[in-house]
Amino acid sequence: MVEFAVALPLLLILVLGIIEFGFVLAQMNEIRHGAREGARYAAVSRPDYDGGGAVGDDDDVLAVTCDSISLPGITVSVSLSGGPDRLDYGTITVTADSEPLSGFGLITAVLPDTLTNEATFRLEQDAVWSGFGDTPCGP
Repeated sequence: MVEFAVALPLLLILVLGIIEFGFVLAQMNEIRHGAREGARYAAVSRPDYDGGGAVGDDDDVLAVTCDSISLPGITVSVSLSGGPDRLDYGTITVTADSEPLSGFGLITAVLPDTLTNEATFRLEQDAVWSGFGDTPCGP
């Protein structure tokens, strides 16, 4: 009984840590997916994302990126390395606050507070959008 009482807290911390790590890993995968989707859209500058007949713009790049992520507190940053011409390079950076599952301080202390992923792309045609700074997703 004494051995169980000593081993149980360590076992619980280990199990909760594995679950919490898996949850943060899933959030990181979601952010990576959003950065890739936004980079792909920005690279091809596909017009008319919203179906309204307008040419794609900054809002469309942001919408595509944000629509592919289902996490709260997302910030998206898009920058052009060379310019808006074909074969120039650009970067999309997606940043989100990590949401802990358990809230157990000992476990969340070793996990990152902020998750960031960056996707670099090459423009396949002249861009119809310009680079924009940190912009939050949502209303």
